[in-house]
Amino acid sequence: TLQKRKLDEQQQQKLIVLALDETNRLNLLTNNILVASQLDSGNYTVNKQQVNLSKLVADAIADFTNRFRKRTIVSDVKDAIMVEGELMLLQMLVNNLVENALKYSPKDKAIHVSLHTKEANALLKITDEGSGIRASEKKKIFEKFYRSGDESVRTTKGTGLGLYLCKRILKDHKGTISVEDH
Repeated sequence: TLQKRKLDEQQQQKLIVLALDETNRLNLLTNNILVASQLDSGNYTVNKQQVNLSKLVADAIADFTNRFRKRTIVSDVKDAIMVEGELMLLQMLVNNLVENALKYSPKDKAIHVSLHTKEANALLKITDEGSGIRASEKKKIFEKFYRSGDESVRTTKGTGLGLYLCKRILKDHKGTISVEDH
């Protein structure tokens, strides 16, 4: 469209932003599929090292705040929480959780990200004001390719891999994941 038509600057910028957003979404989808496949097949070797989880979470929040300027992300991240893990997988974990909160909550409501320690473990909480998940679906949302809700009313794009990957990543890092109501 940009090459074939003469558009004003505002229209050009809108198309560029849409193209970049879609490219980022497809890149994330491709990465999720590849990592899920590798984790499932056992062909992925987790290379653990000391990771500053506080910095990782703060950087993710800064990135999402920059990418989604109209959204509000409230953070409460304790400094210098170190974990043994693989940086790329932990980044994927945090990004999937924050992106889900942004995707499934009202655009005018803030999401909250907190990171603290509890009994010598890192405790990451992502809180949003979305419509929630039915009790019957709470365990299913961590299954591969599962998407909650009815296909006819679903308005957000997704594959059902994000939370599955989060659960797999946490399993490999001796962690757990859960979903709670308000």
